[in-house]
Amino acid sequence: MKKLHPKTLTSPPLLDREEHVRNRWGAPPPAREDREGVRFANKMITAFFVGLLTLPALAQEKPTQFTTRLPIHTEAAAPYYRLSLPLAAYLASAHGDLRDLRVFNAAGQPVPYARLAASGSTEEQVQKQALRWFPLQARDAGQTTQAADDTSLNLTLRQGPDGTLVQIKAGSSTSASLPAQQAAPLLRGYVLDASQITDRQAARGLLLDWDKNGGDFQLLDVESSDDLQHWQRLASGVQLARLDYNGARIENRRIELAGFHDRYLRLLWREPATAPQLSSAELEQSRSRYLAAPLVWSAPLVVSKEKADLKPGEYRFRLPQPLPLAKLRLSLPPGNQLLPLEILTPGRERRYWNHLASTVVYRISNQGREWSNSDIPLPGTPLQEFVLRLDPRLSPLAGGPQLAFAVQPAQIVFLASGSGPYALAIGNKDAQDAALPTATLVPGFGQPGSPEIVAASIVENAVEPESSGIPAPAASERDWKKIALWSVLLLGVLGMLGMAWSLITQMNKSKV
Repeated sequence: MKKLHPKTLTSPPLLDREEHVRNRWGAPPPAREDREGVRFANKMITAFFVGLLTLPALAQEKPTQFTTRLPIHTEAAAPYYRLSLPLAAYLASAHGDLRDLRVFNAAGQPVPYARLAASGSTEEQVQKQALRWFPLQARDAGQTTQAADDTSLNLTLRQGPDGTLVQIKAGSSTSASLPAQQAAPLLRGYVLDASQITDRQAARGLLLDWDKNGGDFQLLDVESSDDLQHWQRLASGVQLARLDYNGARIENRRIELAGFHDRYLRLLWREPATAPQLSSAELEQSRSRYLAAPLVWSAPLVVSKEKADLKPGEYRFRLPQPLPLAKLRLSLPPGNQLLPLEILTPGRERRYWNHLASTVVYRISNQGREWSNSDIPLPGTPLQEFVLRLDPRLSPLAGGPQLAFAVQPAQIVFLASGSGPYALAIGNKDAQDAALPTATLVPGFGQPGSPEIVAASIVENAVEPESSGIPAPAASERDWKKIALWSVLLLGVLGMLGMAWSLITQMNKSKV
């Protein structure tokens, strides 16, 4: 019995299907001209799709399409760079939201980037202040205790007028006097005077140092009091250590604190025999201070000449495009000055002005001391047009106001794709937003172990070669590119129409 092997059925090409049908029903094979027409049609289809693939290359943005290019300085090699935008970028942008911003590498290729909103930083300041200390003497040489109300530590003290300790002596017990051979005092601990520390809540550590006769390991408790009579525990079982061997040293002489209210500290050693002779005691304070993002200031603005229904003491200003203004600054004339003022923005119908901000700017001098305020805080929303209105009860400023504005510059993070140097390009009204989400650009952004981001900066007073005085992209250049794109599409459509007409003609000839 013969084995039947299934045959693989293949579908003929789309343009050869007519020939396949004719052969199946015994029709004569197509003429040579028909086959050549089919091949020509296949070539036209291939050329059409190749032309479509080349469209993105023709549409890729070039640095010369942007009115402003600023060189970027990068010091160290890194996969990502962070750059604060200069004021020139805002002024050159064709859009207030910076959608036309790009970063190009040395080959003129755009690199991926993400925009970051302006943000401040936190600065931690650490300060150390020396404390005075007073030794405490225990009566019992063999005594070890963990009690905060140990009667052997009753104190007799003397304070100065400002509350600082002058002298501390161990108080006497109500019991009978101890024999002379048992009355030898033993160092039990210390009282530290922190009454002159103004912000004791900021205390984060106590640094102790002692002479070389101290034990290798020391166990002590830390207490606080405001009257030297009632004590409360701050830290229990604190381990201090100092080990010296072959000229090397390992030590721990820091006591961690989380702030305290009371004026005095007491250190009690669990084993008085290990209590050392202190040589210094310092209180470490740590304060965190929020630093707002730095502002970049403009040159003085020119009062708008456009006619408007303004009253005396009102001055109208107009920016090239909406900008996120953080502050305005009014330069005052010499001498003592005080000017209540108001900032107004146009309403929807532009017939009324809405209140935006108000303040008092002043400069007052007296005996070499000066009080001044020339800044006008703003909410930071995009603003293009506004009016400065001075209090009508005051005389208008001679020569008009000298007013500058400030923005909190946004930042960008860009990928170091391709070789440097890199350049910031901006100023293209036809450009669309190309910024990526930060989480997309930088894997694990803001988390430990994420790729390194190194600070970059704009080169001051420097211009890239070929970018000095770059004019806005000429209309003819933009039109040429549009014509090229449309020409490719039109040729493709015409080619498809010609192919269809050729096929129809060949089919009609075959039927005849």
